[in-house]
Amino acid sequence: MINGSCLCGAVKFKISGEPSSLSYCHCSRCRKAAGVFSAVLIGKADDLKVTAGQEKIAKVPTGPEWTLERCFCKECGTSLGDMVTGDIYVVAASALDDDPGIRPTVHIHTKSKPDWYQIDDNLKKFEGDYIPDK
Repeated sequence: MINGSCLCGAVKFKISGEPSSLSYCHCSRCRKAAGVFSAVLIGKADDLKVTAGQEKIAKVPTGPEWTLERCFCKECGTSLGDMVTGDIYVVAASALDDDPGIRPTVHIHTKSKPDWYQIDDNLKKFEGDYIPDK
């Protein structure tokens, strides 16, 4: 079980099962929400349960090209990622309270990274989405 929460503790969630990916996302939405990129934990939607503060989660559409909503705590502003989107969850790793048991393996949406930022590690890089094997 992986626990997560926002800074003020109003929103709490649990993730059961094994995450499929821990990725560095460079899409324009993650850049705007978190800086240069966002570390995101991805897994099966059924494995994510909000255990407190569902009513404290704000959902903001991120533009016509995206069908996703950016989620954050209404009280403290902590970025929560997209939470559930279709059959997967995408949670901001910064909101995790526990070690997810996996490490980042990939940079996604690298086509959107700022020109001034250089990726200097040896992780896989994908210009767009990355679909894990699991």
